[in-house]
Amino acid sequence: VMLGRAAYETPYLLADVDSRLFGEADAPIARREAALAMEPVLEAHIARGGRSQAVLRHMLGLYKGRPGAKVWRRMLSVDASANPSDARLLRRAVAAAEGGASLDSAA
Repeated sequence: VMLGRAAYETPYLLADVDSRLFGEADAPIARREAALAMEPVLEAHIARGGRSQAVLRHMLGLYKGRPGAKVWRRMLSVDASANPSDARLLRRAVAAAEGGASLDSAA
């Protein structure tokens, strides 16, 4: 199967590939979980002096086609550009994309 740019532009389309191809019974990881799994990567990158956009720009398509996608992209691009060393932006962007649900207790 050739996916080309689709894998990068809409990465969540691969969330259930194991169940479809190999019959895996596990439910696919939620978008929220996938995004929050990048938090340590983002924090480490910023701690080394990097800018948040270098990590976040690769996540822009995670909510493509879903409610909240526009605010997700705006926060990961415009807001990250204005605050390049704010790792908490990822949590705020997930909360906004998920309809404002609080992530204070999310791991």
